[in-house]
Amino acid sequence: MPQEPKNLDISSLENCERPKKSQTSKTYNLILDVELELSAILGETKMSLTEILDLTKGSVIELENKTTEPVKLLANGQEVARGEVVIVEDNFGLRITDVQNNENYNEMLG
Repeated sequence: MPQEPKNLDISSLENCERPKKSQTSKTYNLILDVELELSAILGETKMSLTEILDLTKGSVIELENKTTEPVKLLANGQEVARGEVVIVEDNFGLRITDVQNNENYNEMLG
């Protein structure tokens, strides 16, 4: 049984509105089992090719994001949410703190 993330405070999370069954279309129901590649972007930086070629084991790359900035969650390369890094047992996880509001989702549910 997986452990809950430590210090979980869900009071600040926004409610994510899900479509009601009467609103879902047949097409929408067909895609619910489609797998997506999820990626978490911890931070970004720009480096020259020379700097990249100089990297060795133990090199540290400083990211432009501050430790207090949220981590981006991408689904197939498209940002869908933001959150904060948590540790669950011996694994990293992402606690969602903000879900992107996209008008295309509503059109898709039509």
